[in-house]
Amino acid sequence: MTSTSIARRTLIAAGAAVLSLGLMPFAHAAWPEKPITIVVGYAAGGSVDAVARLISTPLSQRLGQSVVIENVGGAGGAVGAAKVARASTDGYTFMVGSGSEVAIAWAVNPALKYNGLNDLAPVGLISTSPMVLVGNKSVPANTLSALLQYGKANRGKLSLATSGVGTPLHLLLEYINRKTGTDILHVPYRSASSIIQDVIGGRVDLSILTLSTALPFISSGQLQAFAVTGKEAAPALPAVPPLAQQATLQEDAFDLWFGMLAPAGVPQPLIDRMNKELNAVLQQPDVIDALKKLGMTPSSGTVGQFGSYIRADSAKYQRIIKDAGITVN
Repeated sequence: MTSTSIARRTLIAAGAAVLSLGLMPFAHAAWPEKPITIVVGYAAGGSVDAVARLISTPLSQRLGQSVVIENVGGAGGAVGAAKVARASTDGYTFMVGSGSEVAIAWAVNPALKYNGLNDLAPVGLISTSPMVLVGNKSVPANTLSALLQYGKANRGKLSLATSGVGTPLHLLLEYINRKTGTDILHVPYRSASSIIQDVIGGRVDLSILTLSTALPFISSGQLQAFAVTGKEAAPALPAVPPLAQQATLQEDAFDLWFGMLAPAGVPQPLIDRMNKELNAVLQQPDVIDALKKLGMTPSSGTVGQFGSYIRADSAKYQRIIKDAGITVN
C-alpha cells in the first residue's frame, strides 16, 4: 500500500470518527438559508407586535434573509407560544413574547399543552417596560397613598380592569391587595381599547396598563396616573412615583419584559448566533430611539442571563398565584 493510500484512509477514518461523535463544526455555518418566521402571540398593533416588527427589518439585514412576522393571537399569547413550542427545531421559527405567555400562563392554566420554562428556549431580552396604575377623574384620591388608604377603608368599592385573569397586570393587582390590605375588585377585559373607554367613562374606576398604552391618555388628562412599577420613576412620567416608594410594596419589581425565544431543542450554535445578531440590532441608535418612544427600556445580554431573568420572573409570579389561589379554567 502506498503512502498516499495510507494518508487517504487515515483522513477518511478521522472524518468518520468526527461524524460518529456528532462533532460537525460547520454543520450550521450556512444558516440561515431561507426566511425566518417570528411568531407573535397577539394581534397586530399591540406592544409585543410593535417590538417584533421593530427588530424584524434590521435583523433581516444582518442575517441576509427575510424575517416574517406571523400573528397567532388567542389566550393571552398562549396559542402562539404553544405553536412555537411544537415547531421544528431547525432554527427557522422563533417568537417574540412576554412574561405572560412564557413565565406565567402554565402556572395558572394546567390545561395548557406547553410549559414556557421547559418548552421554550431563551434567545435574548429585547426590552422592559413599566406598568402604570391609572384611574378616572372621579376616583376619590389623587395620590398613590390616598388611593391605597381609600381602598383599605372602603374594601370592595373600587374596581380595576385588566386584560385578563392570570396576566401580569392582574397578578400585580393581587399583589397590591394582599400587601396593602385593600380589596380592589378585578374586572377582566378582552382589549385595552375597551378598558380605556370604560375607565374614562367611569364604568370602571382603575386599570393597570402598559406604559405605551396609557401614556397618550395620561398626557391628554383623560386618565390620572397613580404609580408606575419598578424601583424608579419612568423617564416618560418623571412626576409619577414608583410603587416601591410604598413601604409595603418594596419587595418586588413588576416591569413587563419582551424577549425572543425558540422551540426547546434548537441547536445552541443557532441560538447563540441569533443572540449575537439581536444584541447588535439593539445597539442601533434608531432602534433604541424607537423603543424609548414606546415607553420601553432597550436591553441586551447573553442567552444565560435571559434564562435566569425568566426563571426569577416566573418564581415571583408563582408566589402570587399560589397565595391568591388563582387558576384559569
